[in-house]
Amino acid sequence: MQTILLIGALLSCWVHTSHSTTVMTQPAEGEEGNSTALWDFITLYEQQGDPDRPALEHDVAWLTLNVSTGFALQVWAQTHQCRNCPYVYVTDVPARATTTILVNTTYTTDIKFARAHPGGYQEDICSFTVTFREHGDYWLFMDYETAQQQTPCTLLLANDPTEAEMPILFVGLGLLGLAAFASMAFKIASCLQNSRFFRKSADITDPSQVSDSNNTFNLDKDSSVDLENGEAVGVEVEQKQKKPRLKSLDTFRGLSLVVMIFVNYGGGGYWFFEHPPWNGLTVADLVFPWFVFIMGTSMTFSFKSMYKREMTARAIVTKVITRSFKLFALGIVLNSSWGPVDLSGLRIPGVLQRFALTYLFISLIHLPFYRKNDSHKDRKWAPIRDVILYLPEWLVHLALLSLFLALTYALPVPGCPTGYTGPGGLSQYGVHENCTGGAARYIDVMVLGENHMFHYPTPQVIYHTKVSYDPEGILGTLTSIFLCFLGIQSGNILSFYQEHKGRIIRWLVWGLITGAIAAILCKCSKDDGWVPLNKNLWSLSFVLTTACFAFVLLTALYVVIDMLGWWGGQPFIFPGMNSIVVYFCHSIFWRVLPINWEVEPVHWKLLLQDVWGASFWVIVAYILYRKKIFVAL
Repeated sequence: MQTILLIGALLSCWVHTSHSTTVMTQPAEGEEGNSTALWDFITLYEQQGDPDRPALEHDVAWLTLNVSTGFALQVWAQTHQCRNCPYVYVTDVPARATTTILVNTTYTTDIKFARAHPGGYQEDICSFTVTFREHGDYWLFMDYETAQQQTPCTLLLANDPTEAEMPILFVGLGLLGLAAFASMAFKIASCLQNSRFFRKSADITDPSQVSDSNNTFNLDKDSSVDLENGEAVGVEVEQKQKKPRLKSLDTFRGLSLVVMIFVNYGGGGYWFFEHPPWNGLTVADLVFPWFVFIMGTSMTFSFKSMYKREMTARAIVTKVITRSFKLFALGIVLNSSWGPVDLSGLRIPGVLQRFALTYLFISLIHLPFYRKNDSHKDRKWAPIRDVILYLPEWLVHLALLSLFLALTYALPVPGCPTGYTGPGGLSQYGVHENCTGGAARYIDVMVLGENHMFHYPTPQVIYHTKVSYDPEGILGTLTSIFLCFLGIQSGNILSFYQEHKGRIIRWLVWGLITGAIAAILCKCSKDDGWVPLNKNLWSLSFVLTTACFAFVLLTALYVVIDMLGWWGGQPFIFPGMNSIVVYFCHSIFWRVLPINWEVEPVHWKLLLQDVWGASFWVIVAYILYRKKIFVAL
């Protein structure tokens, strides 16, 4: 009877390491060798077929074990993602039998075979380290000679599996072709509209030509180029626009939102479109911080709009609190969308809740320091006045960073070493099993209660953690506030300096500064730095790294869209202009047609489904744009 087991979990960070065991492929026809008999056996076995062989899904391969010894073997394994973790028991392989198990292919795995003796004594027979290829057909033969001499294991690969990432290439090329076709079609339509046979009209695909009579459903009336509370915001187009709209901001927001939807819907089942188990950085980790960053950038224009309307400080504070409350409430609604609400176990933190708190605190901090006019253009320090004029605010945010570091590394946590920031569970061989996240988790438990936290954290599968941990917890709000402030810094650059060159240079300098500090803190290593990159903790190195990428991406979009005019931001600009609607709806309706349906769990089908899911909401955003409907909180 076949034994089916999935070794490890779905995630890996950074890159795969090379094979450290011998993997032999099938010799060419006519080629002789000592393993010819083994290949003949494999060929005969597969020709006869095995109905009990487990089905292949994504991220797995077959490992068939042929044991000719007179005793059973135990299989033990551990992934390299699990840092300083002991081997985990997998299964027993019966004597004189051929058994197939499923092995995970997303990361490097250590596997060993052992013989169990009476009294609990375990005799290691064979071990190896390998990164399996997806849908590979691996064989291992264990005979008396191998068992007695403890010779190195030799894996045989009986097929040549296709690279798992190939569907991404084909889908990417397809999307590029579709984009080129759509661009050509829009240009032809625009030429026809402007010809003498058609009445000249605005290009409905160009957000800069939106009619003044928009159907804007605003729960408050001052949006401008605003990111609303941090996560998703609509846009209210003023009737009289004195300056051309910065499309790069909406495009940045929309691009982040589309990638977020794609990731939330599954990312095609690829590990690099998922969050890492603990330390590290993947594509999935970028989009949330980018929203926080662009929120800060947009706040510069939001504050300017409110002061132009001569709103009092009290009115602005009231508006900020109201917005934050609405966004927090929407987040609670999303947390209850899984089924009947059990208030005793309702999760309180969340993505929108983190945005709400970040928006609230950053607004209240920024309000006293905001400068309505730029009256220092002639000073010697004018080239850096965007920093000099806000030095007091910088001190406040550096103080908040100091508080974050002090709580993270100096707050005593009962039963855990002070300053511990690891995943707990099997890490460090289980010594700190219930210390997941250290002070970050401890604060959440004390304030929120364990029942109101996230119960399925990312380290659960690989590290076998048994306690709850919330990646949107309280302590990480301090660093998200700092990231939002860096976004305000980018907005100040737009506000203070009008020349393209000046804006671009300053953004790139900030990207270099934040990236360099992050590299020093993490030592360019996943686990061995002073402050590793960690999205669960929102570590300082993580915030600075994502800020670095945000500065660079914003620069690139600004150059291509607003400076050179090579691209109008389509189609990402459309969800960027209605992001609260798109974000909320994609979270509510992700399980229904035409977004989701059951498909075979292989990469190319999952990838197509998830790309379609993200594209569906782009289409919805475009329809709202065509109807001139923009929603803001």
